Amino acid sequence: MFDSLPFGPYDLVYSLAVFLAFALAGKVLTVIAERYFKKWASKTKTDLDDILVSKIKAPFSYIVWLFGIKVALRPLNLNYEIAEQIVSSIVLFVVTYTVMVFVDIIVKAFVEKLASKTESTLDDALMPLVAKTLNVIIILFGFMWVLKVWHVDIAPMLASLGIAGLAIGLAIKDSLANIFGGISLIMDRTIKVGDKIKLESGQAGFIVDMGLRSTKMRTFDNELLTIPNGILANSLLQNFGQPDPSERIVINFGVNYTSDVEKVRKVVHDAVMSIEGILTDEGKQPQVLFVEMGDSSLNFSVRFWVDDYLQAWNRKLEATDK
Repeated sequence: MFDSLPFGPYDLVYSLAVFLAFALAGKVLTVIAERYFKKWASKTKTDLDDILVSKIKAPFSYIVWLFGIKVALRPLNLNYEIAEQIVSSIVLFVVTYTVMVFVDIIVKAFVEKLASKTESTLDDALMPLVAKTLNVIIILFGFMWVLKVWHVDIAPMLASLGIAGLAIGLAIKDSLANIFGGISLIMDRTIKVGDKIKLESGQAGFIVDMGLRSTKMRTFDNELLTIPNGILANSLLQNFGQPDPSERIVINFGVNYTSDVEKVRKVVHDAVMSIEGILTDEGKQPQVLFVEMGDSSLNFSVRFWVDDYLQAWNRKLEATDK
């Protein structure tokens, strides 16, 4: 039976014993590692590590078994190079899958944490895009490593991929600029949904949504502007909500030349102080300043701070009425 085979019965028994030893070792190591990591994971506040342990447990066992197959094939006098290449390729596929699972879990947890702090839909759209992009990169690296195991020259392929990537990048450069512009807006926390901003063009309004490619702003005339993120990220804009939502209001007015300047200042100051929401912190106290003697009036300027820039317009109207 074994006369036509390049190995004897003892070699076959030895190989089976080696494989079973690796299989047993893989099982034992998996159980030990699982218990250790579960004990460690139970001390953390996040369930991210628990998910990682449950997802990586099976691939870890497969990798140990595959290494056992590689070692067990050596005594059988087979074409070991081909057998090793096959097993190494399978190991690389398993490792690639494990890395993809690991990265996918990490990216999902990171983006969900980021999304919970923002009201925009940009981060929700970024999660699948980032995950898919990283998966494609990992698969490409795994595939090229497999080709290297089979002694395939990957230099021409890398050159082709570089040319193709350049062509694709030029074709979609505007879309990529908008996507990366949106990412920079989120990461830098330049604006967020609800902020009152003024564009470099002079248009002002409130941010109502931040998407993957564009940001929507509602003007004070109730018009909806759609601004590409790439343009917005490279523009000079004024955010009235930063560094805090308070805003200073300046109202210029004039009175008759016969008016008492000090009395005017006291009356206006008392009227401003009666408005709800007026700030009186240090450096933000209301001021009534006599500016100049105009052609037909004594010109004053009243300056005060309100606690919320969203209510600044109402406060200005209220102060003017008083």
